[in-house]
Amino acid sequence: MDHQAPEAPLLQLDRLNSYYGPVQVHFDLSLSVPAGQIVCLLGGNASGKSTTMKAILGLTRPHSGTVRFAGQPITGLPTPEIVRRGISSVPEARRLFPAMTVQENLLMGAYIRSDARAIGQDLDRVLERFPRLRERLRQRAGTLSGGEQQMVAMARALMGRPRLICMDEPTMGLSPLFVERVLDLIQEINRDGVSVFMVEQNASLALRIAHFAYVLQSGLIVLSGPPGRMLSDARIRDAYLGGEPGL
Repeated sequence: MDHQAPEAPLLQLDRLNSYYGPVQVHFDLSLSVPAGQIVCLLGGNASGKSTTMKAILGLTRPHSGTVRFAGQPITGLPTPEIVRRGISSVPEARRLFPAMTVQENLLMGAYIRSDARAIGQDLDRVLERFPRLRERLRQRAGTLSGGEQQMVAMARALMGRPRLICMDEPTMGLSPLFVERVLDLIQEINRDGVSVFMVEQNASLALRIAHFAYVLQSGLIVLSGPPGRMLSDARIRDAYLGGEPGL
C-alpha cells in the first residue's frame, strides 16, 4: 500500500520557551497551522496568546525553540523579512495610521513590494471585497468606526499577498453586526486560499469558523482539537467555554 507522507504545516511552532525578564511565558509551546486552514488559539488574559503572535512575527525572540514557515526556520528574523516570506498581520487594536487616508493605509500593506501595476490591481481587488472602504478612500483612517478600521486592517494585510494572515483579537470591541461581518470576511479570505492563525479570547465566536483550535493556559497548551469535539464535550464546555466571552 502506498503511504504518502503528510504535508508539512505551513506554520509550525516547535517547543517554544519564552520569557519576559525572569518570568517564563511559554513552556515548550508547540502548534501548527496547515495550509488552507483557519486555526485559532484561545485563552484568557496573561495566557501567553499575544507573546505567541509576537514570536511568529519576529517582534520577540523565544529563549529556545523554533518557528518555521513553509518548512524554513524564521525564528529571530526581522519582521520585514518575515512579511516578505508571506506572513501578514492584523494586529490587536488595528494599529492604523490615523492621520493617513484609508488609501494610504492600504498601500502601506504593500510596502515590501515594487510591482506598482500589480499593487494597483490588488487594491482594486481588495476594494471589491471591502466596498465600504472604496467610499472612504480619501477619508482619514482615524475618523472611521471601529468596524471600518478593522476592515482597513484586514484589507491592508491582504495587500502584501500573504500565504498566512495572523489576526490578534479580530472581533474585540466591535458591534455585534460588525463581528458577524468580520467572521464572514475571515472565511471568505480563507476560501481564497489564505491560511489564517487567529488569537481570540471569545471562544464561541472563534470555534464557529475555525478548522482546529488550541487552548492556552499560563503558557501551556492544555487542549487541542477540532471545534466540534470541543463544543460537544461537556467537560470541555464547562471548563473552558462556560464563562463567555472569555476563557
